[in-house]
Amino acid sequence: MDNRKPTAAMRRRHNLITAWRGVEDGPLLSLPTLRVGDLATQIMAKAGMANRVKLEDILSAWQEIVGVFLFKLTRPDTFERGVLTVRLMQPTAHHALMQEKVKILKRLQEKMPDAKIKDIRFRHG
Repeated sequence: MDNRKPTAAMRRRHNLITAWRGVEDGPLLSLPTLRVGDLATQIMAKAGMANRVKLEDILSAWQEIVGVFLFKLTRPDTFERGVLTVRLMQPTAHHALMQEKVKILKRLQEKMPDAKIKDIRFRHG
């Protein structure tokens, strides 16, 4: 963030508000410039969207990790408190994924260390 001086429009606004109130409003302050990129992470965290972004990252890596066949039968559904929940279309996919759960978890952790995935749970539906 960089500091900037008040613009002519800011000074006019300040003078109009002062005249309208009929009272001296105090000094016109230098305001910092805020960038959307600086605010986006704060807004997303307050809105609870930070985990959603991680889920989208996981979804994009899911096909590479489990392969094309299992990708067609599964979808990462939720990611909360380090636990990834994956929805399954068929019970056969559940068996195959349970066999490979440790390997899949390890690959996810290696590919996405910032996501801090602790466990994977599989659900039918």
